Amino acid sequence: MPADLIITNARIKTMDARQPTAQAVAVRDGRILAVGTTAEMAQWQGAATRRFDAEGHTLLPGFIDTHMHPRPAIDEMSPYGTLDVSAEGGIHNKAEFFARIKAKAALLPAGALILGRGYGDDILGGHPTMTELDAAAPNHPVIIMHSSGHRLVANSAAFAEAGVTRTTPDPAGGQFERHASGAFTGRVLEAAQSPFGRVMGLGPSSRSTPEAVKTEGYRQEFRNFLSYGLTGIADAGIGPDKAALYRTLLGEGLPVTIYAMLAADQIDWLIANRAKPEWAVPGLTMRTIKIFAGNSLSGQTALLYEPYATDPHYFGLEPKLQPAGLLALVRKSQSAGLQVAVHANGDREIDRVLAAFGTVAAELPRRDARMRIEHASITNPGIIARAKALDVCLAPHSYILNHGAKLEAFGAQRFDWIEPNRHAINAGVCIGGTSDHPVSPPKVLERIQSLVTRQAASNGKIYGPDQRLTPDEALHAFTMGSAYLQFEEAERGSITPGKRADFVMLADDPAQVAPDRIASIAVLATIVGGRTVYENVKGKPRFAW
Repeated sequence: MPADLIITNARIKTMDARQPTAQAVAVRDGRILAVGTTAEMAQWQGAATRRFDAEGHTLLPGFIDTHMHPRPAIDEMSPYGTLDVSAEGGIHNKAEFFARIKAKAALLPAGALILGRGYGDDILGGHPTMTELDAAAPNHPVIIMHSSGHRLVANSAAFAEAGVTRTTPDPAGGQFERHASGAFTGRVLEAAQSPFGRVMGLGPSSRSTPEAVKTEGYRQEFRNFLSYGLTGIADAGIGPDKAALYRTLLGEGLPVTIYAMLAADQIDWLIANRAKPEWAVPGLTMRTIKIFAGNSLSGQTALLYEPYATDPHYFGLEPKLQPAGLLALVRKSQSAGLQVAVHANGDREIDRVLAAFGTVAAELPRRDARMRIEHASITNPGIIARAKALDVCLAPHSYILNHGAKLEAFGAQRFDWIEPNRHAINAGVCIGGTSDHPVSPPKVLERIQSLVTRQAASNGKIYGPDQRLTPDEALHAFTMGSAYLQFEEAERGSITPGKRADFVMLADDPAQVAPDRIASIAVLATIVGGRTVYENVKGKPRFAW
């Protein structure tokens, strides 16, 4: 039988060690039929076969981001939009930061929330304060999330609406930062952010974004993903409502697959519902529990054995989830046949996770559980060795390009053990590619550049040069590496006969350009199941969804 599609004249990097390169690929019924030379594909040509001349461009397996947090893409200046106050959003100093807040305040009625996300203390020269936010928007509650997502800064109106007063104690695993006088600085860390959820419109609230607006925002979010070459993503830490939203979008024809990691407090729901027919949705996988057992690297709250370089008395914050609770969740997940993915950044946090994994693996041995540590940022030789011994996979950050200067807080002696991609690969530890979006942009080629250069855009400094990957190793992380972490290596991740016909076409081969140009390579097309769902047509996007 003939092929439905034949792509010829391509520079194909298959990510399959048995046949690393090729010129052409044939597709039938959404699957890869054959891979080889242009001449070899002639046997699959039929009267109705579509031919696609790649004109020498690079063809790769579709990218998979195995840890992110999709959110609605809504105009930031609209009433329901969130200000992008990151460097990528055009903010390079405090003057621009406060100007953006003032501009939004001028568009909104008094009392309306101003919500922002992505500020970098390294970019602004420090964290903003309550006093500064009060001056910028005196008639509005203001909440601005740090780029890490693990801390925020809010003004006095937001504190009042959240019900947080000077007598409110710090919760377990969190902190309301205070001056020596006891007055709030406006900075809120980790679990202490919870009271601000209602102010931000999370859960039942008069500020909740209308469903129609939110759903359209998610459609635009996934169109953006397609333009980056993404054909699959993992959403880390969701609830049933978001799973239902994904079910709806996939029913509409969303071409990006969803690997849904349910939040730890939803474990009973996942056990009860994952096998029900209404959740047997093509493109949606629910088999994983996401557990928070640590804090933040770029937010500088990760718990460490040795003090931070910036303060000899500061070791980070104690995570809200303690070892006994972590062990119980891992044990319950393992008993139910679920995969566990545990967030941990500091070396002290990671050791606790590995201890729980080791205990449960011994008590409840299970073939190929593929337990994961999300981020695993600050490591040491013992951690890498234990991960290998336990067959634990890592999903490290790839954001030094965006957040490298924040690593100064940990000291130069740690740089070579932060985001330990090279150490992991050398030890034979499985790793996947992640953006942790919105912590760093989900633009995969930007993430590839970060893994290859480890050079911070803000100061030009290279952090841990011995941990740099080759372009092909970085591409492998975002293809076969991610597929393996999701139990999908037989279905996707390489251009191999029998697998899904998911491809991304690039203007250039990342291995053939200067490392600092990788992020600027154009994504020319994204193909899912043999169907072109995104094209770059003379610099303008065209979507088929």
